Amino acid sequence: MNSFEADYFDGLSARGHSVQLSIREGVLNWVSDTVSGSAPLTQLRWDPAVGQTHAIIHLNDGGMFLVHDRALGAHWPHAAGVGLERWAQVLEGRMLYALGALLMAGALVFSGLRWGVPAAAQVVAGMLPEQMAQIVGDQTLKVLEGMWLAPSQLPETRQHALAQQLDALCKRASCPPYQLLFRQGQRIGANAMALPGGAVVVTDELVLLARHDEEIVAVLSHELGHVHARHGLRMALQSLGAGVILVAITGDLGNVSDVAAGLPALLLQTGYSRGMEREADDFALHWLRTACVSPQRFADILQRLDKRPTETGLFDSHPGTAERIRQFSQASSC
Repeated sequence: MNSFEADYFDGLSARGHSVQLSIREGVLNWVSDTVSGSAPLTQLRWDPAVGQTHAIIHLNDGGMFLVHDRALGAHWPHAAGVGLERWAQVLEGRMLYALGALLMAGALVFSGLRWGVPAAAQVVAGMLPEQMAQIVGDQTLKVLEGMWLAPSQLPETRQHALAQQLDALCKRASCPPYQLLFRQGQRIGANAMALPGGAVVVTDELVLLARHDEEIVAVLSHELGHVHARHGLRMALQSLGAGVILVAITGDLGNVSDVAAGLPALLLQTGYSRGMEREADDFALHWLRTACVSPQRFADILQRLDKRPTETGLFDSHPGTAERIRQFSQASSC
């Protein structure tokens, strides 16, 4: 009968006693110069060793054994009829298995970030009340105004005229609830963005770049597509979901707040995903046809925004500008 070294703690004091453990006929026995006893394995709880830690055996009376001899782990599952600990030891003891488990864990994390989190974010975004999206949008706008945007320098009459044009077209083609805002782009230049909650920000630089008001309307139709699909809220939820996965891996709770707080920078620097951009383009194309605005207007201003259009690459996160220009140039009007 094999014996194994351990320290016994009675649960009443911090002092440990060196004991010898043995297993026979489903019973754990322990003995030393000062203590001895026995208990059925079915009444004990086994915490296996992880890494450099020791295995622990918990007694019903609050006592425990800190097991120094790792060989006991090979006997314990067989005696107790439990196999999970044995599998854990097998994986820990074989480098090839450990590498396989690491690759599998990496694949699961990648799959969760690539497909699981976006899918969950889409479902949750559709369930959250509009007030929640408005709160996220208001906070995002405050950050943008504090770091990248400034008050618009466009005349009030110009802003009002563009808002009226969009409002009039929304009577022909259905628009989701939105709020049109004009800001000076400064470092971000000619741009437009849809925020959670329905705010659509247009920079002065984009207005000045346009050669026709319908080009501005065409860009706004794309942003309304983001509003309609609640892409801004989905991006926020995806960022939060990614943070939760990072916490699960690293144990650092600061990752969640850091990722969530980075939503404004995420929208400016990387924009929406390829799928979201295509959804917004499809909405814009249908909207422009319904409103009897030539889709060529969108192609024209895209050409001006990106003087060197690129095709969509296999690993690109966003559709290439050349593909988008071609889609709108080849589309028929109403």
